[in-house]
Amino acid sequence: MHILEFYRDPQKKEELKQLLILAAQKHPDGLPDFFLEKDLWVTEILRLLYDEHLFGDYSVAFKGGTALSKCWKVIDRFSEDIDLSIHWADLAEVDDEAAAWDQSIKSGNQRQKFRKNQTTRLTEWSGELVEKLNKRFAEYGIEQLCAELEPDSAGEKINIQFPKVTDGDSNYHLDYVLLEFGGRNRGQPTVEHTIESYMSAIPELQELKFPQAKVQVYDPSYIMWEKLTALHQYSTMEKEPSKHRLARHWYDVDCMLQKSAVDPLANEQAIFDVVEMKKQRWAEKGVDYEAALRGELKLVPNARRLSEIAKDHESSIEGRMFFVDRQPDVFEEIVRRLSLAQDRINNEIVMALKNDGGV
Repeated sequence: MHILEFYRDPQKKEELKQLLILAAQKHPDGLPDFFLEKDLWVTEILRLLYDEHLFGDYSVAFKGGTALSKCWKVIDRFSEDIDLSIHWADLAEVDDEAAAWDQSIKSGNQRQKFRKNQTTRLTEWSGELVEKLNKRFAEYGIEQLCAELEPDSAGEKINIQFPKVTDGDSNYHLDYVLLEFGGRNRGQPTVEHTIESYMSAIPELQELKFPQAKVQVYDPSYIMWEKLTALHQYSTMEKEPSKHRLARHWYDVDCMLQKSAVDPLANEQAIFDVVEMKKQRWAEKGVDYEAALRGELKLVPNARRLSEIAKDHESSIEGRMFFVDRQPDVFEEIVRRLSLAQDRINNEIVMALKNDGGV
């Protein structure tokens, strides 16, 4: 029997609840029942999107924290959002990608025109995806299962509501699945990866079937540099970034470096591609993305900003964001390691520039 079939019959609600409680008790990482329930739907939605080809012919990369936890098992936290990047040239439906790129960055007016056009295309595309999802959801025969385009999100957010038999005890997490799309970034390169629901690891539940998805996940070198440049942005931008749910980015990068998930200097193309994309499409006052290419990457903000981010780190722990048996270090220790990593990366880039003029 498939686990999602329990949702079809209201009389099986209590049985499903008990299965989730059992799974929470038996799971090796100590994940709570409400995380395990949401993960069922995260995995099932990814299955719909990729295995049933709801994206059509577009290249769409699965990335972010959920990819790091479910594909690479690099981070020990439950990431609940589905972060997806549509390859910008596919969305723009251009034949000559290089020429289209050059045109889109030719001037400030061209950048604004490109952004406006991509927003229009993304809003339309996301609306069509919502219709596809709801058409499939209707076939499940499960009440309260629906997708909706988040108002005023410019097509970047789709909220998926699902019926819940567990009671979440955290204000730090969303009680729905959030799909976040980007239409101005890359959706390539990717590698294929099969992911499973966390509950499938419970020996006592092996008679049940669980969602499984075969996704196209963003190349880890690109994920690494998107994360590194995000820390550089948050550390140097003039405007104060929103601190809510921000500390996880420092935690993620620290985990990737600690576990040697990917050598940040192994893929020069990833470095240049990400820096150029951030520079052209996500310019931010006070942020010099090309500083990374000169060995001036900054991963640690000023003390005042850092103290506020540290508070968010504490909130994430209180909100049970992390696996029970793998609680994170205090934020000061994470920052200490990242400060050392910052110096190491910068020194290696400077040395490479001196030796051969490249990273």
